[in-house]
Amino acid sequence: MKIQQLLGFALIVSNIPNAADAELMIGGYPPSGSSNHPISQFSASSQGNAAPIRQIAGAMTQLNGPANISYEPVEGVLYVSDFWGQAIRVFPAFASGDSAPLRIINPPILGQPRANVPLPSQDELVVIGSNCCIFTFPLHASGSSVAMVRSINWGGIPGSVTELNNPSFLTWIPGTDELAVVDYDFNPPYAAKVVFHARTAQGNATPTRVLKSANTANASGLAHDPVNHKLYVVTYSTIDDLNSAAQVRVFAENASATDAPLYTIEGPSTQLGFASQNYPTGIGIDLPLHRLMVAIGANGDPSGNRVVSFDLDATGDAVPVQVLMGTSLSEGTVGVPFAVPVDPLFANGFES
Repeated sequence: MKIQQLLGFALIVSNIPNAADAELMIGGYPPSGSSNHPISQFSASSQGNAAPIRQIAGAMTQLNGPANISYEPVEGVLYVSDFWGQAIRVFPAFASGDSAPLRIINPPILGQPRANVPLPSQDELVVIGSNCCIFTFPLHASGSSVAMVRSINWGGIPGSVTELNNPSFLTWIPGTDELAVVDYDFNPPYAAKVVFHARTAQGNATPTRVLKSANTANASGLAHDPVNHKLYVVTYSTIDDLNSAAQVRVFAENASATDAPLYTIEGPSTQLGFASQNYPTGIGIDLPLHRLMVAIGANGDPSGNRVVSFDLDATGDAVPVQVLMGTSLSEGTVGVPFAVPVDPLFANGFES
């Protein structure tokens, strides 16, 4: 290894505090009056209101509402759904500080993007767009004139049977090549459900299946574990006028109709209770750390922001392994947690 590379190696190491402990990352929505929100990374061992060890933040990032973010490991990038910015912004996964995006995907039809899933094996990027539909773009697209590969339409179009009303959260199930979103019915009582579509579906496509029962009531987050073949659905229920509590209902990945969950994570020890004005904002899975991460978003008071992490095998009234809270997570409302591997050194390599 050349001496310049050795010096560069040492410099990089010195600028990565606790890199071996960094996993959880999260964005969110800015507070009223602001038009910028960072993406923050936290140590796996930090607790409470600990500060992030890394942030992508500043005017050059153009980040306004980065509430849904995906890590794509093949190229080592983040696909950031910037809700208020009405764009997908792509960053190096280990970027830090006031970094400009590598590219921006912002065709007018995208509207306010929600969750996205990059699929390098298909060279596709799937996005919930325009608060209605599932859009697929070329993975390496850039600019405002990007043409869609395909789309699954809003269910309110005459003749549509897609059951897409106002979809949120999105995951891909490799074994069945299905996309799944959380949604709710058009008519009272507006029952929440998980709607599945073939990835290659187009237009007014019929879902491959729908998971809907009392066990999906108030669904507010969705994640998939491709190793253990499970779906994780966050729901919540009212305790009294002032308090509510979230639950994590764990289903088999092929669950359908009124299938019951395999088990549920819920109870006072879980620290998933919250003030009734707040709400769950999503769930993520950290496979390297074997963790499940649930976010609770504050509505107007950022001190109520929280991310509660459990061992991935947790059941019942489980005690969390990590609880982060407060304005360190977000000075507005915290978004959906996700995981990024620990160390950028192994992403780039060195010439010998």
